[in-house]
Amino acid sequence: MEKIQEKRTNWVNGIDSIRFVLAFIVLLSHLHDPFVDVLKAQHSTVGYIAGVLLNHMFCGAAAVSAFFVISGFVIHYPNRHKSELAVILFLLRRWLRIGIPLTVICAVAAHYRLLGSLPLWSLYCELIYYTVYPVLFRLKVSWKTILYLSFAVSFLFILLFIADEHHLLVSHRVFFRGARWYLAMAIISFPSWVLGVLLAIHADDLKGEVSRLKIWTYRLFIFGLSTVFLAMKMHLHINFSYSLVFYSLILYKWLAQEIIYYRTHNASPMVEYLGKFSYSVYLCHSLCFALIAYFFANTVYTWLAYILLSMALSYIAYLLVEYPSHRLAQKVSYRIAAAQKKS
Repeated sequence: MEKIQEKRTNWVNGIDSIRFVLAFIVLLSHLHDPFVDVLKAQHSTVGYIAGVLLNHMFCGAAAVSAFFVISGFVIHYPNRHKSELAVILFLLRRWLRIGIPLTVICAVAAHYRLLGSLPLWSLYCELIYYTVYPVLFRLKVSWKTILYLSFAVSFLFILLFIADEHHLLVSHRVFFRGARWYLAMAIISFPSWVLGVLLAIHADDLKGEVSRLKIWTYRLFIFGLSTVFLAMKMHLHINFSYSLVFYSLILYKWLAQEIIYYRTHNASPMVEYLGKFSYSVYLCHSLCFALIAYFFANTVYTWLAYILLSMALSYIAYLLVEYPSHRLAQKVSYRIAAAQKKS
């Protein structure tokens, strides 16, 4: 039993490590790299090509797709063998853990008129998924069927989204804006989240061995493919909104290999710890950039300082806001569960 628990702990820690890497990719995707300008300004083909490649290196939207798959996995794994779900306790835990840091950081950003810098759309999607999860959990329909239906509906909304963009170009009639846009993005991205649920269902049954060479081959392939999607967005105007949902199918396969890998390999303790405040990094980094910009510009001499200071400020936000919200969510759920048992 202890051996099984140790293996499970390994891959849980591995998931935390992956979360940090994804949050860090999002951070780098939102911070302009001044070295790109320097390289592209070189009077040499090699320098210019290096600058172009560097400019396509980090795709934050692809990392968000991976976050969605991981979120569905983390939410469903503890409930995969349950026939019933404590709905109120579940919603309280999830909404408090996500909602409190979100509210506090939004208030700070609004005070400095920087609300638009926050990556709110994906967090709104998460809150929607948490809310509909108990409903789907109670349905007498398999999660595989839900996945097929979600892909069908997602594809329909992708077509509507493309048509809406066409209207914007020819007649300025736009339907998917404001709250409708957030809801449309949640629907389009929902298959990615359901894939995470399916991964949780099959996680204990995953077979085989994954070597260090194999897992790094997967990682480099996933990273390289994300740069292709970024290039498609920048040069072919293929919107992330309707391209990355298909990328999640490959993410599913990759994360399955990560779970197998971390059954027999330990995660890096440092990266694992950094993963504990990956949510704060994701939520705060753009706000941190804007605040740091009040003091000095982002140049080749200060680019690393922007990254380090943003990480430090995000960690402070974790200690002051995110971690206490986790503790509060746990205490509230424990007290409610204890009161229900007494009654």
